[in-house]
Amino acid sequence: MNIENLTKEQKAELKRQLEAEEKAEKARVQQERENYKSIVDAWVEDKVKKLQNVSSILMTEKADIFATAQTIIDMKDDLFKAKSDRKSDTFSTSDGTKTIRIGNRINEGWDDTVNVGVDKVKGYLRTLAKDDNSANLVDTVMGLLAKDRKGNLKAQKVLELERLAVKSGNEDFMDGIRIIKDAYRPVPTCQFVEAIVRDENGKEHAIPLSMSAIE
Repeated sequence: MNIENLTKEQKAELKRQLEAEEKAEKARVQQERENYKSIVDAWVEDKVKKLQNVSSILMTEKADIFATAQTIIDMKDDLFKAKSDRKSDTFSTSDGTKTIRIGNRINEGWDDTVNVGVDKVKGYLRTLAKDDNSANLVDTVMGLLAKDRKGNLKAQKVLELERLAVKSGNEDFMDGIRIIKDAYRPVPTCQFVEAIVRDENGKEHAIPLSMSAIE
């Protein structure tokens, strides 16, 4: 179609048609967007309601697990006379095919006096003779004193340091480790529940208890 050959009236009609088509297209797109929003609203409402139910079930079951487990823990402590400040407890069936582990996640923390202990240990290291054995001990101790990305010592490494201090027999070394241990301020973050089943081959399979763990 050559627009130049159209009459004024034909051009006006063509313009009207094009504008009508454009308006209809905009209306169609707008309607589809509204439909999309309605679908999303319905989907989110439905899934959130179901997830709230799942969350409620998990919360109720978690509370029941810890409440009923306490009776078993008390019984174990009484029977075996071995009450401890353990951070977790593990229970398994007699055949070993099912296990539940519960406890508290801990963030390791230290008060400001930890640096006094660290400095005292480093002071001891500076007094050592410069032979190979001493150099190896210094490397080992400095590695154990290394802090993590959050700037904290690892409690497990402090236990290793304590063994080295006792073995050395040096009072400054041992006192530095005592100061570090006394500065330990662990912070419980949350309670956890882990469940494990073992197949016929003895292989462990963790039961996924979070959405991210479910494949």
